Amino acid sequence: MATIVLLHPYPVDHHFWDDVSPALAAAGHDVVAPDLPGFGTCPPWAGWTMDEVADQMAPTIPPGSVVAGLSMGGYLALAIVARHPERVGRLVLADTRAEGETPEGVVARRESAEQLRRDGTAAFITAFVERALGPTPTAHAVERLTSLASAQGAEAMAEATLAISGRPDRTAMLADIAASTLVIVGEHDVVTPPALSASMAAAIPDAQLAVIGGSGHMTALEQPEEWAGLVNEFIG
Repeated sequence: MATIVLLHPYPVDHHFWDDVSPALAAAGHDVVAPDLPGFGTCPPWAGWTMDEVADQMAPTIPPGSVVAGLSMGGYLALAIVARHPERVGRLVLADTRAEGETPEGVVARRESAEQLRRDGTAAFITAFVERALGPTPTAHAVERLTSLASAQGAEAMAEATLAISGRPDRTAMLADIAASTLVIVGEHDVVTPPALSASMAAAIPDAQLAVIGGSGHMTALEQPEEWAGLVNEFIG
């Protein structure tokens, strides 16, 4: 079967995938879920960028792997396929976008990073959870996302916020992606809306688009069985 590399979103660690990994492993796949800098067990890395982490991570990814990223993890997945295409046999981009940050977005993220360092994570997490989930989230989804985010430090979140703000625009390279690609998005994703995912899928040769009904930005946490089923079917 395949090696599947799962790249987690902001602001959580690899445990985000705990409800998805068993179904992928049960299908015979080797599932790997690394932490990004400062999250979970990964040491902090001041000033890290998506490209730097892609270069560091690439040698650990077997050639031809399935690389799957959600949100921030999607930015990293795009960096990996752009810089190390031989590592990516299939690509899954969930609730993410190829566009770079707008000038206004850069300013807002810098302010957010400063606020995290100054005030901590509590108020930020409350607002983030409300925006990241669908309109009628389950109590389990709210509790789980809150718990996962609360286990992370303010400095890790601040550094990741800056890394996200500095990500390159990948739209021009989408047409050059040779890996079979699945684009997943939540029906009610207000962070990376479905229209963005549809445009991204249309720009990647022969990409598939899947919309998960009722879900917001955190599709793999809100609908883990459906998410894993889509990926297993995509891998075949």
